[in-house]
Amino acid sequence: MRARLRGRNGFLLSLAMAALAIVWMALIAPALALELRRFFGDAAHWIANALSLPLVAALLFAMLRRTCSDTREVELAAHLQRQQEELHALNARLIDVQESERRTLSRELHDDVGQAISAMKMAATSIPGEDEEGRREIVDEIVAIADSTIGKLRDLSILLRPPQLDALGLVAALRWQCERLFRRGGTPALELDLAPLLDRPDPTVELACFRIAQEALTNVLRHSGAAQVTVLLAPRGDQILLTIIDDGRGFDPDHVHGLGLIAMRERATHLGGTFDIETVPGAGTCIRACLPVSVRG
Repeated sequence: MRARLRGRNGFLLSLAMAALAIVWMALIAPALALELRRFFGDAAHWIANALSLPLVAALLFAMLRRTCSDTREVELAAHLQRQQEELHALNARLIDVQESERRTLSRELHDDVGQAISAMKMAATSIPGEDEEGRREIVDEIVAIADSTIGKLRDLSILLRPPQLDALGLVAALRWQCERLFRRGGTPALELDLAPLLDRPDPTVELACFRIAQEALTNVLRHSGAAQVTVLLAPRGDQILLTIIDDGRGFDPDHVHGLGLIAMRERATHLGGTFDIETVPGAGTCIRACLPVSVRG
């Protein structure tokens, strides 16, 4: 609202300055010429114009500068408003995702892991009353339940944070994630070009790059209808460049403001990197994230 008022006041001020310039040229300049004629004769008209024109030019320049300044303020205010709306939406989305993950974790621990441990406890308490063959069957059952429970705990751990990222680094984690999402021989077909990195990025950079790739690849599977997806990772001086290209249906970036796109852009810019999308409807999508290798504290 303040920006609109500033723009309206600037416009009114510009009109007033223009009117003042017209009044000066129409009334004051001729009167000044009459006064100067007493001293300078026929040259008074030119002298009056010489005195008037710089003032009028200064007024017009100030008018144009004020108008452009107000227009720029309105544009900046609108841009800031859009960023604030995106930030509020992103915060709300992060809260929803966090609560959803907590519900999933709680349900998995209670329904699967908790019940599995209870089953192993009940089986173990029945061992003393069984004969040798019955005990072997119960022990085999306990081992099978334990193996299944270990697998579920491993899946939960991967869901929270892939261990490959910490143990093996970004390249290995990206390769694992891509091959996990895109099974060999399936659709879309996957092409990987992950160049070795000269220096291992900071952990925050590795996590941001991994999550951006994860979100982008999930969007490809859900929305693009692509037949081919290419994932590129390469060093670029003191930065790393992640590129994900698909030949899907694309979209209009001016009319699509998904929270996934906002989150990817926020992850990149928060670390001092850049995030760009090239896409048009029906012509596929190219996502590029350029991140610094190290982040200054």
